[in-house]
Amino acid sequence: MNTLRTSVAVAVLLASGLAVAQSTGTPAKPAAKPAAQSAAPAAKPAAKGKLMTRDELRSCMASNQEIDDQAAKLKTRQADVLKERDELKALKETNAKSDSDLGTQGDALKAEIAATNAAGEELKVAAPKMEKAELKAKQEEFNARAAALQAKIDAYNAALTTARAEAAKAVDAYNARVDAFQKHTDDFNEAVEDLNDKRNAWKLKCGNRSYDENDEIAIKKELAGKK
Repeated sequence: MNTLRTSVAVAVLLASGLAVAQSTGTPAKPAAKPAAQSAAPAAKPAAKGKLMTRDELRSCMASNQEIDDQAAKLKTRQADVLKERDELKALKETNAKSDSDLGTQGDALKAEIAATNAAGEELKVAAPKMEKAELKAKQEEFNARAAALQAKIDAYNAALTTARAEAAKAVDAYNARVDAFQKHTDDFNEAVEDLNDKRNAWKLKCGNRSYDENDEIAIKKELAGKK
């Protein structure tokens, strides 16, 4: 029987964004939001230095809005990634349980076969000492027991053959989903790194810079008028 891959990529949030961890055990803790607090300028800071021009402030505000929009989209993508992760883990557990159930049935049949064979040997030893009628009755009883056991064995072997064929298809489908999930996760994490780069760039360009509140009010009115 084919073997399921033992690792499923898991996307988890770090303080600075998202990263992938390989896990087959305890699920990752619920992730925090990929979008941190807005990087928009607060009230007019007391920092000294040349005030930003209105165009500079407009550019900084626009960049900040783009960052917030990208973070919101990543939050939705994160939910999709974690949902797929959980579905893959559940599917793997279901497949493992199916294999375990067949193994349990097989072990029970082996024990029953051993007991039936032992009973047959006991009957052979006791046969010379039995009356003809008693021996016939015991043989018929044993033959009925053996026939019932053979029916169980035949049913188990048929189920095992079917399970192996279905498992081979299931494993291929599962592994294809794992590959697609890994690519999705890699793309997602690259997007998070891109978002973090934009945040850092914004801090260097716009963070802690003084501006005129009147410019901010005017820009907000401009934006409201475009909606």
